[in-house]
Amino acid sequence: MKRIIFVLFLLSVIMAEDTKYAGAFLELGIGPRALGMGNAYVALSEDGTGFYWNPGGMAFITQIEASAMYANLFNSLENHGYLNCAVPIFGGVVLSVSWIRLAVDDIPRMYDANLDRYTRAQRMSRDRSIWLTAPPVDYFSFTNNAYFFTFAKLIHWKANLGWQYFELPIDIGYGINFKWVDLSLDDKHGSGVGIDGGIKIKFGLQDLFNSEYYGDLSFGMSSQDILETRLTWDTDTKHQDRIARSWRYGLAYIQPLNFLSSDLVLAYDIYTKYEGSGHLGLEYIYRSMFALRFGSNAGSFTAGAGISYWRLRLDYAYQGHDDLGNSHRVGLGFGF
Repeated sequence: MKRIIFVLFLLSVIMAEDTKYAGAFLELGIGPRALGMGNAYVALSEDGTGFYWNPGGMAFITQIEASAMYANLFNSLENHGYLNCAVPIFGGVVLSVSWIRLAVDDIPRMYDANLDRYTRAQRMSRDRSIWLTAPPVDYFSFTNNAYFFTFAKLIHWKANLGWQYFELPIDIGYGINFKWVDLSLDDKHGSGVGIDGGIKIKFGLQDLFNSEYYGDLSFGMSSQDILETRLTWDTDTKHQDRIARSWRYGLAYIQPLNFLSSDLVLAYDIYTKYEGSGHLGLEYIYRSMFALRFGSNAGSFTAGAGISYWRLRLDYAYQGHDDLGNSHRVGLGFGF
């Protein structure tokens, strides 16, 4: 019953505002580190999740990485996850392939689609409860997939500040996604091609102020669906949904705490979709092995933790949601 109500809710949203909420599954976020930090990640994104938050951040990846995440969302009504593999090649270029999936499986169909409208109406008039009490005729799924190919490039630049010929090293990463979005609801399919882009700028305050006390400051900006991705359905009318362009802006600062063998990360993002939202994240990293995270995702509390050993990384994230239930996500990363 919960699945029926949830799917009816999704369908009512899509039918009411098909353009506004098109491709909404791509707004849930990926990666337990980012999610535990309140989705404030556009100025970080130096790992396999960068294709989602900011393709420019992937330019900072220095080794082959593979990562994945899985979660049951909204009281186990949806399955959500992603897979990614990123490979640095020559000239500061990083290539990446990724897959995001969101699905509601085993949805009971409570009427026989092969019956004509008149026969269904007759049965409904005789007993309205039959639609809720009768056994399902069969089952169907509501599935959303997005496939990404990412190109990112890192540029090392020295800015001449004119202070006795002082030059500040600045790293600039830019990236672009080419993505294929494929949706299916029962026997109907919709698909389309989209483009995302992003840039990240990073420099050390220790270089600027000539002091080992300071850390790295980063700025990030990304745009999803730059050309407003069109999703065309295989219905008789060839109905189209449009994913509106959106922007993310953010900054992050990493403060070394040498006396504790630790680092403190503070990040803040602004997301322009719908009415706009703010995202705040805090992370404490001990000896590059253990991490604790807290955040505010548009006002909702988030938390998480991570552990790194050898080339493995295991992360967990908790996100609170008043209406749809709390969510827990687990992710695994491996570097070659």
